[in-house]
Amino acid sequence: MKFIEQNAWQFLSVKLPVLGAFLLLVLIPGLQWAVDFKLIPVEYHAYVTGGVMVFLSWLGKKWYQPSLHQPLGFVAVTAGHSNSDPGAVNGKYKESELVTNFRNAVAHYLREAGLQVKTDGTGAKNDPLSAAVKLIQGSSVAVEFHMNAAASKQANGVETIALPRDKKLAQDLSKAVADALGSRLRGDNGWIDQSKSARGRLAYVNAGGLIMELGFISNEDELARFNARYWLAAKAVANILIKYNNALK
Repeated sequence: MKFIEQNAWQFLSVKLPVLGAFLLLVLIPGLQWAVDFKLIPVEYHAYVTGGVMVFLSWLGKKWYQPSLHQPLGFVAVTAGHSNSDPGAVNGKYKESELVTNFRNAVAHYLREAGLQVKTDGTGAKNDPLSAAVKLIQGSSVAVEFHMNAAASKQANGVETIALPRDKKLAQDLSKAVADALGSRLRGDNGWIDQSKSARGRLAYVNAGGLIMELGFISNEDELARFNARYWLAAKAVANILIKYNNALK
């Protein structure tokens, strides 16, 4: 035997009969009183109680539940900073431009897999944070891409800042990028709890999104590997998001 739905309690066809059974525990003494006074023929007593259960079950199946028929929504992928804010810079390389290219690559693979995708701009366009945050509402998952920077040229690694509820997804995303780029994982196997982040509370994370730090733009070796392999890393990230989205069905 294979159960097709583990969370049966979400259906009114289950909830209403259970409610009916509870109410009948209260109503049965009253129905017996009605029988005693010949208001209900004794042979109809069982029909009344059974009929209530059948009716409630039927009603539960017919009653439309919008929450069970909503589409999963879209996947939001956004690029950190904006066209007017370059973020961290290393020579000719600007963080905002690198992560915009990465966003576009991830979006390409997601759309190729048939997912509905929304981004904070197309091509070279990179909208400000305020626009990116608005995309989170209604999405099944939302990820924004950044690159780290540090005074030490040796600082390296990949991390994803997220709320505790998204720890596993954050770790999976970080590992996908680290494996593709030949980098290491920072934090808790690639996850950084926002409360432990040096940046403190972040608007994007507070709204339910995840922020990926794809590496250190200040590290020449890591920057070179990113530029050489970012399409490979983007495909790995897209695969994680596709699996995550499919699991919600």
